[in-house]
Amino acid sequence: MSTIIGSARVDEDGTYSGGMSGDQLQTAVSDFSGEVSMQEFYVHKKGWYVLRPKTAAIAEGIAEAMKQACNNPNLGYDQGNRLGVVTYGTGTTKKTECDCSSLVRQCVKEASGKDPGNFTTAGEADALEATGLFHERVAYTAGMTLYTGSVLVTKTKGHTVVVTDGRTNAMPVTTRIETAKSYDKSIAGAYKITANLNLRAGAGTEKASLVVMPKGTEVRNYGYYTTAGGKKWYYVVAKINGATHTGFCSSAYLKK
Repeated sequence: MSTIIGSARVDEDGTYSGGMSGDQLQTAVSDFSGEVSMQEFYVHKKGWYVLRPKTAAIAEGIAEAMKQACNNPNLGYDQGNRLGVVTYGTGTTKKTECDCSSLVRQCVKEASGKDPGNFTTAGEADALEATGLFHERVAYTAGMTLYTGSVLVTKTKGHTVVVTDGRTNAMPVTTRIETAKSYDKSIAGAYKITANLNLRAGAGTEKASLVVMPKGTEVRNYGYYTTAGGKKWYYVVAKINGATHTGFCSSAYLKK
């Protein structure tokens, strides 16, 4: 099976700024023709650095965020409005824009809850390594296995992409899930999450992410929670792609 990558590529006029908001070139889902779209992996003339996330959950989350961006007709390419995606997200319902590096930034932010900051491809590898979310960069060599969710950036200023469909990550989640500290029968029930949301090993954004739950995922709480930073974090059970996961998520993003 071919390795597939996703990225913000070029605007509807074949240039890098000045186009209309939104993707004027998208013709289908899955999108392989749009301003922001997927394509088969290729070796860039400037060479690639490969940055692989340290956890499978974040890797899969980055890939899913990139797929959402590529298949969203409201997200187009324009370096002049590159931070639109950071404002509105990869699932934006407002027509907006991005460029290749701002889109990778937002994918990492949505997958991990950690914003790596405003970078361009010239400093991207440094910025991503500084987050602590990625293994140290390695140079791509012919035949190298590429894993889903890995970020590729050119060795000098140029382009960046995410592997949306590569080798399945075989990094098992071994993080111990904390025990809830409080109980309130009144909060028990089924909820839907209102945004892409990390399911964590404990209460608080500093706790390890176990998996990224897509917006609309149904979770169930049985009354157990932990308070952290003045906010309630519910201990929930979620089913994602047929697999059952348990952990904590912020009650601020849950709706009955």
